[in-house]
Amino acid sequence: MISPARLLPLFLLSPTFATALSGFVAHQEKGCNTQLDIWSDGKKVENNTLIINRSIKDWDHAAGHAYDNVTFPTAKPTGDTTKDAGTHFVYWKVEQPDPTCQFILMTDSGRGWQILNKLPGDEILRVSREGCYYTALSPNENLITSFCCGHDDCAIAEVEVQKPQAKDTTSGEPPECKLIRYDSTPTIEDGTQIAITRPQTCEAEPACTHSITQSHTVSTAVSHFQSYTWTTELGVDVGIEAGIDFIGDIKAKVGLSGSIAQSWMDEIGVTITEGNVTTTEEGGRQEVGTVAFYSFTPQYECYKGDLSCGKDKDGNEVVLEDISFCQPRPSTADGGPDGVFRMVYISG
Repeated sequence: MISPARLLPLFLLSPTFATALSGFVAHQEKGCNTQLDIWSDGKKVENNTLIINRSIKDWDHAAGHAYDNVTFPTAKPTGDTTKDAGTHFVYWKVEQPDPTCQFILMTDSGRGWQILNKLPGDEILRVSREGCYYTALSPNENLITSFCCGHDDCAIAEVEVQKPQAKDTTSGEPPECKLIRYDSTPTIEDGTQIAITRPQTCEAEPACTHSITQSHTVSTAVSHFQSYTWTTELGVDVGIEAGIDFIGDIKAKVGLSGSIAQSWMDEIGVTITEGNVTTTEEGGRQEVGTVAFYSFTPQYECYKGDLSCGKDKDGNEVVLEDISFCQPRPSTADGGPDGVFRMVYISG
């Protein structure tokens, strides 16, 4: 596995950026004229500012700066509808990020995220321009600030853009894999946050809504943090990149990922699971004067283990370590995938 230190972007080493200490400054109203007190873990946050000083690639610090049990004692406690009761409406003043950079504000679910996700929480705000930006927060939420710079790093944060899956370069019939060790109790993990509506500008008073007009599929996934390549005894070149492979149809899935998934299904007695994110109701309320899209973060049950995938051309056993097999959790409400819907505000 590549050392996290090697993956840190070079701008983290820049003393100019490191001393720039940008932040999200809380305010009471649209226009950001009156600051709002922020408390975290029972202590007042200095200057009412959530500091942005860690990159989404800074995995030594969980890809961000965490603020736990955040409250806003003087924020408006309710909104215009019963649905908003208890919600804090907070406006954030943000300075201009450096060129190619974006500032990110996330909520921390408390569930695991490293297996299926590169973000430590769900995005609620991501901006590339200075301004005054709206969010709706529940009391005592755990918040995370972060930033990205450059196309490759910011691609991680742009959840409205579909990501490529792990590349499988197996040239022929993949080897048959078999589990040799696994944890029988699954962990609950957050999947990748996905946009389920397009970004829209809200111009009509008092607010706008998002309707989910197309279904979005959530399916079984195989996740691994290491790339593997070898040639089998039969001369087949096998290769798979580190990453996540979502498997919708095992019959149509060829290559090593399909073999890995089949070994898990044979061992723990499950089948490939697919679920659609759909709703007949209005998706969510967007504040007027903002740009936003509606998102969904699915929840998974993940098993981790090691697999033996035959021998290489020199007769050595090939063992794939710490491979995760993840199944979408079903919702008790409608049987579809379980997860969390959120509005994500952006600078447009």
